Amino acid sequence: MRITRTENCAFLNSGLRKVWRKLVTRISAIILTAALLTVANVAGAETARYRLTVDNTWSEVTHPGLFPVAAHFSWVGGSTHDGSTSFWSPGLETSPGMTMMAETGNTSILIGEMDADLGVGSTMNWANWFCPTAGPVWPDCGDTVVEFEIDDTHSFVTIVTMIGPSPDWFVGTEGLPLRSGGDWITEVVVDLRPYDGGTRSDNVWALGGTLNTPPEPVHLITAGTGQLVGPGSLGTFTFTYLEAMPGPDPIPSIGPGGLIALTALLAALGGLTIRKRANG
Repeated sequence: MRITRTENCAFLNSGLRKVWRKLVTRISAIILTAALLTVANVAGAETARYRLTVDNTWSEVTHPGLFPVAAHFSWVGGSTHDGSTSFWSPGLETSPGMTMMAETGNTSILIGEMDADLGVGSTMNWANWFCPTAGPVWPDCGDTVVEFEIDDTHSFVTIVTMIGPSPDWFVGTEGLPLRSGGDWITEVVVDLRPYDGGTRSDNVWALGGTLNTPPEPVHLITAGTGQLVGPGSLGTFTFTYLEAMPGPDPIPSIGPGGLIALTALLAALGGLTIRKRANG
């Protein structure tokens, strides 16, 4: 059988087109993959680990005549949260959980309130006394150094503890930021000045006492308010950054650069198809 020159050229052109199509397909896959990977991002929040050191400096030296038997900070509890959340504030009445914490030292109800508001996982609770460094060691005294995790969507921290024994006095933080300008803050030292919870009116070194009806707002204890504990600092909370925590694996996603590359690729393929049809 004789193959004409025209048929031979047609056969060769057909073969070249098949090779060209395979080559274009492979190159397209490589370009698209590269476009996707160059805009890959990590889904989820950036998480860090912090150390909290509770330094209870309350003593007969710092507070002459104002250092009761079994002086201590009670259970320490709180939560990480965003900047729009608040669990207590000077000038406002306390919630049932904050009232229980200030009056008895028990943080269980407060933790329940925080869990209900934020979801389980953001709260933290250390159920032991945090005793003065210069005072006697009581059976309920525990470690004064603890650790917790925090992420960039909940980069504020509220932590409180009752001043014991007292009617309703406490110390703590209220919406303290641990992140600034996109970076975790290396260290934050909080001076622990006493607050009055506003629910009890007795001025004694004991739990309970006469209820305030209606309750008064939370207020900072000063020399003028007259509470036995006085206005002086009772210690510090020191928040120390330890390390960034491992995040989730990168998840490829198409961003602006990837969309541009994909659009250009589709346009090029469309041009090839049009030219092919035009050439017969």
